[in-house]
Amino acid sequence: MPKGDFYKPTDIDALRMENELLAFEVRFLKAQYKTRLEEAERSAAQLRGRLAEAERAEQDLVLLLKRLPKGPLGWLFGLKQNFRILERRYLDTDA
Repeated sequence: MPKGDFYKPTDIDALRMENELLAFEVRFLKAQYKTRLEEAERSAAQLRGRLAEAERAEQDLVLLLKRLPKGPLGWLFGLKQNFRILERRYLDTDA
């Protein structure tokens, strides 16, 4: 190569560089996809756990609502509007 002359990439060189760039981009996108998929799976597992906890709490509430009126002060609960609202919401089989 003459002095002062610069290297000019050929078409093959340009294709190799583009191929390396595309391969790097594919690796990056795959890693990003894997990370987001793992995050989504963790989030879904947390939501399933919270849903199970909410279902257990609802079952406990239903049991309490059934037992409280049968106790010695059950008539007192029947006077409270909030208690009647909860009874309608969780014990009525019409809905």
